[in-house]
Amino acid sequence: MKRSLGNLLIAMIALPTCGWSVTYHWQLLRSPQTLRVDQSALVRYECRFDESAADYAIKLHPVDSASYKLTILREQNRVVKGKRIDTFDLVLTPKQSGTIPVAMEGVVEYVPAGAVDYNAHLGRDNVSKIDIVTTNITLPTFSFESKPNDAALTGKMTLEISADKTRVRAHEPLHLSIILKGTGNLEKFTPIEFNISGVKVFSESPQKQLSATSEGDSGEVRQEFALVSDKPYVIPPVSLNLFDTEHNRYSHLTTAPIPVEVEEGYDVSSLLDAPDLTNTATLRRYALYAGLIAFGAAAGEVLRRVWKYRPRRKTKRFWERARSSKELVMLLALDGDKRYDNIVSRLESGEIGLREAKKKLDKLTLDKKVDQ
Repeated sequence: MKRSLGNLLIAMIALPTCGWSVTYHWQLLRSPQTLRVDQSALVRYECRFDESAADYAIKLHPVDSASYKLTILREQNRVVKGKRIDTFDLVLTPKQSGTIPVAMEGVVEYVPAGAVDYNAHLGRDNVSKIDIVTTNITLPTFSFESKPNDAALTGKMTLEISADKTRVRAHEPLHLSIILKGTGNLEKFTPIEFNISGVKVFSESPQKQLSATSEGDSGEVRQEFALVSDKPYVIPPVSLNLFDTEHNRYSHLTTAPIPVEVEEGYDVSSLLDAPDLTNTATLRRYALYAGLIAFGAAAGEVLRRVWKYRPRRKTKRFWERARSSKELVMLLALDGDKRYDNIVSRLESGEIGLREAKKKLDKLTLDKKVDQ
């Protein structure tokens, strides 16, 4: 059935008012009461609609202020008994101490069914911005107490150090790894620097493998080193200040010192043992080696001489396909090479035959001159 212009006008007038019977309300399900600076915690909001509300969309605007950082961790949409429920998990991290209020804002977008029908009638696949009804919202606010934190790292972490060896030759590199694992503000790991007397230290930038969680980043940070020296040394302990959120106290992540033994460098006498020429087995072995070398040299010389007499594949010349003197004269004349004129003349006069002419042509090719 064709839609009339009057029906279209009615649909356009009804757009702003259709569909607003759906109601929704927000709840704050979870929020922290007390945190340390740089300590992360989960904040959970929930929006409940009184029906499926398929025409509604929610967009939150996370806050990164001077007091705190708030980021979206995940969103979940579900319909329970015909009613839509949206859950938003956010990660809150304070940047300074004090009593900090938190406010989250966003928008609820609604696309009236009439706008969809109208755009479909006009042949448009997408709904334009002017068709979307937007409502600004402010989620339930809360406040929390942020306490000072003097530690560089905050969370639940462990520190490991490992060397591939503890005994090296002079100027041989020793490879060292420092690994910080756990959950917290791992992104604030400061690169370690070693200053060891008499040791050259080569270091790489820390490599981070992190993923977001409700307690901050989770994963590990690894830093690799290469240490080179010509005398013994000790790798000093590495210590990092940590606020342990699991036990709610300050602690130190400390590694044990690693002593490294450095031996003398390599020399020629230490690489190979001198052969024992009084041993019969040793003499037989060296005699075998000498015999194999002599055999190889002799075989090479024989092969070089025999190679000269190897059968060579003869190159087929164009005149060889001639079956008569007349045919050979024609082939040579068509080629146009002046070197063949004498042979052509002798063939035409009957002085030489087909076989003798071909022999002279072969010799002419080898000698580059005509045999008179």
